[in-house]
Amino acid sequence: MNKNLLIGTVVVLLAILAAVGYIMSQSQPAQTPTTQSPPPAPSTPTTTPSPTQTPTAPPTPTSQPTTTTPTPPPQTPSPTPSPSPTQPPAQKVIIKIWHALNPEEEAVFKEIASLYMKSNPNVQIVFENKAPDLQTAVLAAVATGEKFDLFIWAHDWVGLMVEAGVLKPVDNDVADVLPKFAVPIPQYQGHVYGLPFTAETVALICNRKMVPGPPKTFDELLGIMKSYNNPPKTYGIAYVVNPYFISAWIHGAGGYYFDDKTEKQGLNNPKSIAGFEFFKKYVMPYVGPNPTDYNTQVSLFLGGQAPCMVNGPWSIGAVKKAGIDFFVAPLPPVNNTFVPRPYGGLKMFYVTIYASKEAIDFMKWFTTDPQVAKILVDKLGYVPVIKDVQIQDPVVQGFYEAIKNVYLMPVSPKMQPVWGAVDLVIQNAIVSDQKTIPQAINDAVKDLCARGLC
Repeated sequence: MNKNLLIGTVVVLLAILAAVGYIMSQSQPAQTPTTQSPPPAPSTPTTTPSPTQTPTAPPTPTSQPTTTTPTPPPQTPSPTPSPSPTQPPAQKVIIKIWHALNPEEEAVFKEIASLYMKSNPNVQIVFENKAPDLQTAVLAAVATGEKFDLFIWAHDWVGLMVEAGVLKPVDNDVADVLPKFAVPIPQYQGHVYGLPFTAETVALICNRKMVPGPPKTFDELLGIMKSYNNPPKTYGIAYVVNPYFISAWIHGAGGYYFDDKTEKQGLNNPKSIAGFEFFKKYVMPYVGPNPTDYNTQVSLFLGGQAPCMVNGPWSIGAVKKAGIDFFVAPLPPVNNTFVPRPYGGLKMFYVTIYASKEAIDFMKWFTTDPQVAKILVDKLGYVPVIKDVQIQDPVVQGFYEAIKNVYLMPVSPKMQPVWGAVDLVIQNAIVSDQKTIPQAINDAVKDLCARGLC
């Protein structure tokens, strides 16, 4: 064999053996000695596996098969998930209600609110008294961005507050509870902005010693007035002659002072004129002295100088204090088509532009729950406005019957000058004879027409 060939073959074989040895040394995993603790497993498993480390250089073989576990470079730890069973407590929703209630009313309202909060622990209801000028406080708060949910007042502010940007419509929110009410719900330009919880109107309040029971017809009432009318000792009736109190006869005749939908006056409507004339002819002759003075008329009744008075629930405290045995009844009908319809006022919750859903839910519950209505009747003598309520108090029952005939006071701000116009008619043609009723109305309407109300 050629010597050079033999040497070449040997060199090749040695190279092959060296390569194989090197490859095998790379493929064998380094064994960790049993005396060395394994690296700690992560306490919380993650769904994302830790990245595999690639050594920068192969380990140098030693005579001892001891290998030091390489120190991994710092890694960004996977976030530890929060324990799911424990949730932070939900924050309470605070419902702010502004009002001008008297202390007795406020105490009862807070008592009712506490009942609601017990069954709705996520809600906290806060009452803030803004007397003596709630209207100014509300308008100023909206101008400055001070937030509150509801406020309480008679319904005749609705138009004013809508125009001032205070209220938001709640038609859809309250549609499900509207059938529960026994009275019309105040609206402005076709929208609802709150819900009522009590009503006020005037009714006939009579002394049982002088009138045994409610007159069923106006003719019966007329007979009572005639029999007791003996000035200056006694008078046929105690009646405050002002636009609110005498409205029953104008509305009963089919007339009106002001149409809330068209925002036009109705004083010169023939039926309105007929209503004024009816009152002057059949009621005014039996009214006591100083007919436009409230205190004088109440004093006549309390002193036993009149068998009946026309007044509202606000007067009942004085009647009870005087020790009079009395009853309350609606003003009796003149005939089947002429039923007196006095102006009525509703005390209500107004919904502001900041009101939460929770505030609206509370309002709906407060105004329609029979148990709440019963508390208001029993503790405050409020006249309820819902259909399904049990009334034990005959005085409240009398006013409850009266509110079924009410004509809601207008909510439009444009009503304001109409009150003054009616007062002029009363001064010039009802309590005096300076003008005929048509003349007095014609003069009063001129100013209203100049204001665009005709």
